[in-house]
Amino acid sequence: MPGGCYYCGSSINLENDHVRAKSKGGVTTVVACAACNRSKGSKALSEWLRWLRENDSYRWGRIVLNQEKRNNRVSQIVRTILKKEV
Repeated sequence: MPGGCYYCGSSINLENDHVRAKSKGGVTTVVACAACNRSKGSKALSEWLRWLRENDSYRWGRIVLNQEKRNNRVSQIVRTILKKEV
């Protein structure tokens, strides 16, 4: 798969991830590394990102760095979460 993980930018073990869980009717997929995909599971995107901030500082940090110069749904949620930390 071209590019890297939509979330953290990794190019290792890439697979398709349903942005909204397939079990909840999601049809849109993005390329994600297996680690992000497994961690996210069936959580909503914003729920997962908040969970990461509290429970997985390594992955949260990778996502923050990868999303700094982007303008997509993930980067918007990351910025919102970061604003609330200040």
